[in-house]
Amino acid sequence: MTAAPEAEAAGPDTGLDIALDAEPRPTLRQLGGDCLLLGATAFGGGAMISLLQDRFTQRRRWLRDREFLEAATLAQSLPGAIATNTVAFVGYRLHGPVGALVSMTLYALPSFVLMLVFAALYGHLRDIPSATAVLTGLNAAASGLVAVTAVRLGRQAVAMRWQGLQAAAVFGLAISFPALTLYLILLSLLGGLLWAAWQRRMPPVPEATTPETIVHAGASLPLRHHLLLATGLGLLVTGLWLGSGFITEPFLRRLVQLALVTLKVGGLTFGGGFVIIPLLGHEVVDVHLWLTPKEVSDAAALGLLTPGPFVIAAAFIGYRVAGLAGAAVTTLGIFGLPLWLVVMVAGAVERFRQNALVQGALRGVMPTGVALLAAAAVTIGKGAYTPDLYTWVLAPGLGLTSAWLAGRHHTNPMFILFGGALVGLAGQWLFA
Repeated sequence: MTAAPEAEAAGPDTGLDIALDAEPRPTLRQLGGDCLLLGATAFGGGAMISLLQDRFTQRRRWLRDREFLEAATLAQSLPGAIATNTVAFVGYRLHGPVGALVSMTLYALPSFVLMLVFAALYGHLRDIPSATAVLTGLNAAASGLVAVTAVRLGRQAVAMRWQGLQAAAVFGLAISFPALTLYLILLSLLGGLLWAAWQRRMPPVPEATTPETIVHAGASLPLRHHLLLATGLGLLVTGLWLGSGFITEPFLRRLVQLALVTLKVGGLTFGGGFVIIPLLGHEVVDVHLWLTPKEVSDAAALGLLTPGPFVIAAAFIGYRVAGLAGAAVTTLGIFGLPLWLVVMVAGAVERFRQNALVQGALRGVMPTGVALLAAAAVTIGKGAYTPDLYTWVLAPGLGLTSAWLAGRHHTNPMFILFGGALVGLAGQWLFA
């Protein structure tokens, strides 16, 4: 009795499935070339999802629409940049763990190289008045863009009154006490986990089938593999933490500390890449005293100016702390754990999707991610204010204009950022 409905349900999609199955699987070189091209043109952050879908499902026909939808949905449930996680999921689907590694690496490579150029020139340009004016405009415009992103995500992640109260409380605490940021995320995860556990004791409520519940019928990873991977990563991080106390060479000690910081931040960037700003900024400014708040704000603005994932701003911070080695360490730390989680989850999709406790924990943390996104907008916006009085008028005006253009008219983020840079430069010429 169940065979007929299944056949009927599969009927409308059969022709598409056959056509796609007839398409040859891309070589690793073809996959990497497409990811490199996408990474070089990936302005707009999360907006790249639609372009990724067009490339992989329509033009290349390497995936079915439902398979890409699965990848994009799971990507939003993991820490890290959504578009980067999606690219890694696609790479895993086509070439396993090696495909995930190649896809994520080449997608992030163009923005990493450009960020290194910015970081290398930053020390020579930051004291030039015109360069400072450009960064003022960039920070103001970027704060508006990030604020709009927080509002858009908040409409999806904050659906209940208690979630709104949670987001408001986290926002206020993150702004007032940056040191609490990590604890707020962990408490949100724990709260969601406890809520899901309590819900399991209640009578089950039938759920409507939506496109987001479609999963690929792939083999799940054995539980022992999950445990071995988790144990290995835990031992690695513990070894770095314990070993850092015995390192006497200052530069090497700083590199190890930088690796620990970015591994921790990389695993807690729920809600998209913008969340790294309050997290990483607190560590490098308040805890270790490596950088100034201005440098972190400038890193965020330049991260928006580059193609590819916004989290590449970590490479700028790493370069400022410890040169090329620092940039490499921070990049590996920020991308390493999300990539590892993608590989784990992609091999155990059904188990992950059907685990009510895991889903509850993620639901609990999403309002916190939105709140931290809003806090990042405030942190970035602070970098637009200088001792020059004109910036105290220009910065809020430019931030509001940026938010209006992005939210109301869906203006290309690159036009907004470059426009903000020009306005900042014009303001310096006119009023400074």
